[in-house]
Amino acid sequence: MNRRRLIVGGLGLAGVAALGVWGFGRLGFEAEIASILRRRLGFLDLDRDGVQRFAKDQATATFGKKIPTWNRLRYHFLSAVAPSFKRYYRSTDKRSRVARLEDSLVSTYLLSSDFFLNGADESRRINYVAYYDPMRPCQNPFARPAVDARTNS
Repeated sequence: MNRRRLIVGGLGLAGVAALGVWGFGRLGFEAEIASILRRRLGFLDLDRDGVQRFAKDQATATFGKKIPTWNRLRYHFLSAVAPSFKRYYRSTDKRSRVARLEDSLVSTYLLSSDFFLNGADESRRINYVAYYDPMRPCQNPFARPAVDARTNS
């Protein structure tokens, strides 16, 4: 066995491992999102298919941020270099990072569903509508339809 075969074999093994982590990592991320939603919103009647679609859309939105924007680059540069920049963005939130992430996922799911469109009624089934992106214009989860379809039937 020569050195060249060892190097090529090691690179090939690393490539296969990276593909496996990328594929299974995304599936694991989606399963974890669905698990968090079911655990934190256990008191609500959630649509199972909607939870899975939201988890897939959330994973796509999370992993889809590949192109760095000028604002993100500037923020990371300033937060890494300038100590005075960090002084203005101190948080008084004492929760762990995991708890803040879970709260963010739950909030995004509720904004992406018909929960607020139906008046935040906890007795109704919560259906996933579309992924809520605050950067997309003309999307208001709190907007009520002008005509209520239930009263006109």
